[in-house]
Amino acid sequence: MLNFALLLHIYTLTKSTTSISLVLIASALPSIIFGPFSGVLADRLDFKKILIYTNALRFLAVLLLFVSKANVLGVLEIIFLISMITQFFSPAETSSIPVLIPKEKLVAANSVVMTTMYGSLLIGYSLAGPIMTWISPSWLFLVCALLYLVATFSVNRMTEFDDKRERRISLTNLAVDVENIWNETKSSLREVRVNKRILSPMIKLFIGWMMLGCFIVLLPSFGESILKIAPRYVGPAIVLPAGFGMLIGTYILERKRVFSFASAINKGFLVVGAALIMFSVYKYYDGFFAARVISIVLAVLLGLGSSIVYISAQTSLHLNSKDHNRGRVFGIVTMLLNIAISIPALIVGGIADLTSPFIAMLALALIIFIYGIRLSFEDAPKTLPAT
Repeated sequence: MLNFALLLHIYTLTKSTTSISLVLIASALPSIIFGPFSGVLADRLDFKKILIYTNALRFLAVLLLFVSKANVLGVLEIIFLISMITQFFSPAETSSIPVLIPKEKLVAANSVVMTTMYGSLLIGYSLAGPIMTWISPSWLFLVCALLYLVATFSVNRMTEFDDKRERRISLTNLAVDVENIWNETKSSLREVRVNKRILSPMIKLFIGWMMLGCFIVLLPSFGESILKIAPRYVGPAIVLPAGFGMLIGTYILERKRVFSFASAINKGFLVVGAALIMFSVYKYYDGFFAARVISIVLAVLLGLGSSIVYISAQTSLHLNSKDHNRGRVFGIVTMLLNIAISIPALIVGGIADLTSPFIAMLALALIIFIYGIRLSFEDAPKTLPAT
């Protein structure tokens, strides 16, 4: 809810698609700066402590929006701060899943995680716009801050689950510790580069999040100019059915007994690409009596294909990474995902402002569909059991 509320808030203040890209860039910069380091720290420190402290810090950071909500630059700086804290939260969160869940149940576990995430996305993105028409942004930011506080107490009530021995960072030997973290960071980057079983799903996850970032940037202006929907109601009209599609995708993967992760990812990209092509040319069948129904069905397909890509790629990373370096792997993943969701989005936002949202959306659709076709010609890896 907070992410979409901030996007709508910035768009309302500026009426610029490029400004939405700046929101995503402010979110991504901390990941580029701290990404690999945060993964190394996650492997050194207790996961539960990291989750508690980062949630508490995000609660405090969101409260700062109260005094800066009318200042675009101030809001962007706070987004940067929240993202910096989240960068240390994400590797610990994702790496905790294999610690808590047996290997044979990872697909089911990731499906539950994705269902929860998409459920919150479905509720948050769908309600953020309408809520902002009923109450001021300040009250919505307060609700989001309180949710971070609830998350802090919820994690604190969990039993201890990370039994690794913490490698504490000593202030007296700070230079040595920093050098060790830097060396471990370089080592983890080399490991990822040469390990194709990690690199391949990581690249596909990168492309998937790039697709999502571009779509989010284009959605308000595309909805306003092509779908004739006010930006604040794009959530219920498009994001809500896409969220249902994501839930359907997680259900399909959870029920599937045996499948190839690579094949599932390839098909997911093809579904998303085909749906995006049809979605982008909406203005050519706008006069058709069932046009709005078609757009809802296409949004469901977008969500379904996206969830298949994300769940399959993330589960593959869980299975192919080891306990000693899983935090580093997902620290790099978080860095790449934030790059994917911001820099290409800035380019697409610029294209939309210089040309039209239609051209930018169609270009995105064709790129994703062609990428899906290319993946279809690659050799599928060994079939792995889903549960």
